[in-house]
Amino acid sequence: MRHASKLLVVLSIMTGCVGGDEGDGVHVMGGGGKADEFGPDGGLDPDAGPDIFAEARDVTKATIKFPDGTVAPTSYNYPAGNAAEMRLSGTEFWQKWSGGLNPTYSFSEGTDAGRLCMQASAVRFEAIMADAPAELVQLKANSNWSGSFFNWNDDYSKSDYGDASGPRLWAWRTSLIKWISQTAKDGTCHLPTRELVIKAAAACLERGQEIQGCSASL
Repeated sequence: MRHASKLLVVLSIMTGCVGGDEGDGVHVMGGGGKADEFGPDGGLDPDAGPDIFAEARDVTKATIKFPDGTVAPTSYNYPAGNAAEMRLSGTEFWQKWSGGLNPTYSFSEGTDAGRLCMQASAVRFEAIMADAPAELVQLKANSNWSGSFFNWNDDYSKSDYGDASGPRLWAWRTSLIKWISQTAKDGTCHLPTRELVIKAAAACLERGQEIQGCSASL
């Protein structure tokens, strides 16, 4: 049955019958992975195949690169909860090319490279917040910010002007900090690091109770 399943996947790819953005088709893991890397809803299946987001879990890496052929998830997996009660909600793509969506809040409207980077950024958030920096915990305790972030990705993968330059954190409002990653033309993913989170928290602490406008970048 396993051989028959693999044959079905290959035939589906050859005939163009693999499911699309709604996550109702077969999802093949790229870079030598398994066909069941993604679950039936198009989201990540942590119990299947190699961990394509292993590098994203290294909180010191500002850039990561996925192997050619890596298949992007078609639905977004939110980070797990954490003891510090930091939350990453939503998805927001800014597509940096003529005709790109600026913004779109639909994960399914992201490019393959953009969706990979967006999900990697959520994985990075989860890894950092599993042991949240003391500076960030202090910011939550000493300001009117309640620990909310929003997942934003600048996607330059089809850009006809400019390219990615690095991750950033920006307090759009006191109530919400934008967690900003970038996807480069070559697919390189620029992710917030633990160092950047500490830098941003320090900058925001200087604002007092209302932190709107504080930011940090690498």
